[in-house]
Amino acid sequence: MQNRIKELRKSLGLNQTEFGDKIGVTTSAISGYELGTRAPSDAIIKSICREYGVSETWLRTGAGDMRRSRSREAELGDGIRSILVDRPESFQAALVTTLLKFDPDGPEWAALEKILRRLVEEWESLNPPPAAPKDPDAPAPKTQKDPEP
Repeated sequence: MQNRIKELRKSLGLNQTEFGDKIGVTTSAISGYELGTRAPSDAIIKSICREYGVSETWLRTGAGDMRRSRSREAELGDGIRSILVDRPESFQAALVTTLLKFDPDGPEWAALEKILRRLVEEWESLNPPPAAPKDPDAPAPKTQKDPEP
């Protein structure tokens, strides 16, 4: 398991302190797990899996995929939770909070959709897709000559 904990931490781009802070353990504990001088408790293993979206089977045995498959709802919930907890005063948090207050069948959704469609149309009109590159082997388009007088 020691190599898998280190592999996970490195794949996340975290140092031992950052990794441990999120699961409530010290840097020295993480170091011990990675060196094999300490074994994480079942509670710590479950915490690692929950916080980092890791398959418990993979973490314990190395079998299967590192990442557990998650539902779209779980991913959305984690994303929203992250915004609300990590940046409570941000525009993102205010937007998410406002959207969560919408009645699922209320008229706000239709109004929001209309605004977003207009925004997309405006964006596309200001930022047209690039023209396709010309084929150098394609024949030149024929032009009509003006009749001679």
